[in-house]
Amino acid sequence: MVNQVPTVPAEDRAAIQELILARARAVDDGDRDAFCTLLQDATFVAGPHQVTGAAIARLIEAGPQPTRHLVTNHRFRYVSGLDTVEAESHFVLLSGIGLPGSSHPQPRTIAATGRYLDRFARQDGRWSTTRHEVLVDP
Repeated sequence: MVNQVPTVPAEDRAAIQELILARARAVDDGDRDAFCTLLQDATFVAGPHQVTGAAIARLIEAGPQPTRHLVTNHRFRYVSGLDTVEAESHFVLLSGIGLPGSSHPQPRTIAATGRYLDRFARQDGRWSTTRHEVLVDP
């Protein structure tokens, strides 16, 4: 008999998806504090680079960013029991969004596409990101 891994329940998928979307929103809004809070327990991986702790704050500039993340196609699976989940999401990064209040809108262009590979852990009933990896499509 094959050992089946249970499906991640809708309530947990929704909580984890909200963390993924909140992280993208923090970058788009240039909200360094929110971004750091969401990744405070995480290792951030992009290519050969890995950063943790205070170094994560330097990944985005303070203030509004002229970007918009579209995040979709989420997949979730348990690993190491029922309190650790791996998630895979696809993203499209748009640039040329223009800053709030700008009278000169710029044309939107696709700056990058790729995937997020994330790991989340549940402690005291709350999910948090423990690893966030960005894979940009060639």
